[in-house]
Amino acid sequence: MALERGIPDFLIWFFGDPKHTSLLAPTTWGFLFGTLAICLLLFFVVPFVCFLVLSLQYGPSEAFYYVARSIFTAVTEDLPRFSPRRTFAVARLAVQEAIRNKILVGFGIFLLLLLIAGMFLDTGSRDPVYNPARVYLSFVLWSTNCLVILMALLLSAFSLPNDIKNRTIYTVVTKPIRASEIVLGRTLGFSAVGTAMLVAMGVISYFFVTWSLSHDHAIEVASVTEEAGKDGAIARRAGETTTDQHHNHTFEVDANGKGRTSTVRGHWHEVERLPDGKYRVGPPQGHLIARAPIYGKLMIYDREGKPGKGINVGNEWEYRGYIEGGTPGVQTKAHAVWTFSGITKDRYSKQKYPNGLPLELNLRVFRTFKGDIERGVLGELVIRNPNKDAPVKRSGPIVFESKEFVTDRRNIPWELNSEIGGAAGAGKVDLMNDLVDNGQVEVELRCVDPAQYFGVAEPDVYLRPGDAAFEWNFAKAYLSIWLQMLLVTGFGVTFSTFLSGPVALMASISAIVLGFFGEFIRRIATGVEYGGGPIESFIRIIIQQNVMTDLEVNAIVTKVIKGIDAVLMNVMAAATYILPDYTQFDTTEFVASGYNIFGSLVGEQLVMALVYFTAVSIAGYFFLKTREIAA
Repeated sequence: MALERGIPDFLIWFFGDPKHTSLLAPTTWGFLFGTLAICLLLFFVVPFVCFLVLSLQYGPSEAFYYVARSIFTAVTEDLPRFSPRRTFAVARLAVQEAIRNKILVGFGIFLLLLLIAGMFLDTGSRDPVYNPARVYLSFVLWSTNCLVILMALLLSAFSLPNDIKNRTIYTVVTKPIRASEIVLGRTLGFSAVGTAMLVAMGVISYFFVTWSLSHDHAIEVASVTEEAGKDGAIARRAGETTTDQHHNHTFEVDANGKGRTSTVRGHWHEVERLPDGKYRVGPPQGHLIARAPIYGKLMIYDREGKPGKGINVGNEWEYRGYIEGGTPGVQTKAHAVWTFSGITKDRYSKQKYPNGLPLELNLRVFRTFKGDIERGVLGELVIRNPNKDAPVKRSGPIVFESKEFVTDRRNIPWELNSEIGGAAGAGKVDLMNDLVDNGQVEVELRCVDPAQYFGVAEPDVYLRPGDAAFEWNFAKAYLSIWLQMLLVTGFGVTFSTFLSGPVALMASISAIVLGFFGEFIRRIATGVEYGGGPIESFIRIIIQQNVMTDLEVNAIVTKVIKGIDAVLMNVMAAATYILPDYTQFDTTEFVASGYNIFGSLVGEQLVMALVYFTAVSIAGYFFLKTREIAA
């Protein structure tokens, strides 16, 4: 998921890949079927693995008896007699064990990282489109994620094996306690420790980010210029602010002394001229936001007016389609159209939005020649009525100059020039009354400059009627981290029920790696990525051979290596479909780029975490139960 200087390419989660669409949309039945498949797979894979392990020790008949008896006792005895009181008692012991193991050292490391970050994070760029908020937010979320997952790994993987090795487990199992209560109690106890640390880290991170971004400006009095109106009175004042945190702003205030600065490094300030002639500059705004955009449906048309995917300008990633600039015609010239729904007078009233319908653009520009690099590429916006039989079908063009690598906010006026027979300016049209039909309106985008191109994707043009609370968005990002911690803890405890501590740790790390790099592993298994499997890659590293040339070893040995790698990669690829995809829990880019985390994404994460947590907890119960029987 590439993200370049504020352009929200990460929204491909919802628009570029059907696997990542909203849980509430019909296209996500695949996710629901996948959830059901995991639940069904649990009842076949776990008993079969237990059967294979016990068969090596006791033979097939005894192993079948042990597994069958475990399933029978789980349904008839353990589940009906499950005790929350005993489970919480085990959880309390797990918390005490975590504190004895000095798990709070991880919290100290986190504070040390923040202290170092405050001194060494590179936020000194003078580029006006540079946004230091992205740097700070990405850092605190990434470091919190890594530390919490590492803590969960170390706690969960070594706890049960150490108790079994030191025989302290027998002081527990000799009491009337069940395997399910041991597994769930330890998982909840370690998760409670992780939750407490995560809450503390979240609070400290929030104040660290807000403190790091806080700064003040004053007005450079010598730079202030005044502009008189027709009546001779001062109608406008403009000037510059002082430099603070490696930047300054230009500003304007009106005749009433109210105004604001330009947007630099992702933020701006309100400016007020006081009665005594001095100026007051407010705190920074726009750094910490959570845009809640309203998206439309995109359709791209070529120069002949035929729908398609747009032009490919040579990018391997076909997420965006490009529309050609300067094509002839009015109705048929190359353009892109977004259809927005829910445009009602109650929702978008003139009283609530006096400047017009709020629209934002994040366009990519592809230049076939440089031209004036200081000037953006010219474009046009046309507002259209989706009802082809309506008397008024479209507005006149709204000409604009593209802005690259930053969000271009525009307000579509409530009253627009009309366009009749291709001639703009023939009267006026009312946006809500003439162009909105049954709550729908179309926004057409054209590129005006010949031989230049606009790159567009569905999330690149959206309505922004308002923002969500940044604090709540920040909390949702930490909820995603908490769900990852919960899954890692569950897998660690489950692996520790039948493996030794170091082996359980390696198994847990393998599950995390497969979860984070599942797509990459599948691409290697299918031959899309070069380099080969683990054995071939290891040999290439040893002999220092690049991935684009044939392996320089014996032909027979090469076939053997590739055959073994093919088996290993297919097994790993199959495992990536079963294990949780941790990349779907990564919401760092949403928060760092100032976009609200979709409620449907949170719902999908909660469902996925609940399914996997339940599955691994039941698996851990059966593994521990058969281990106790085998002992």
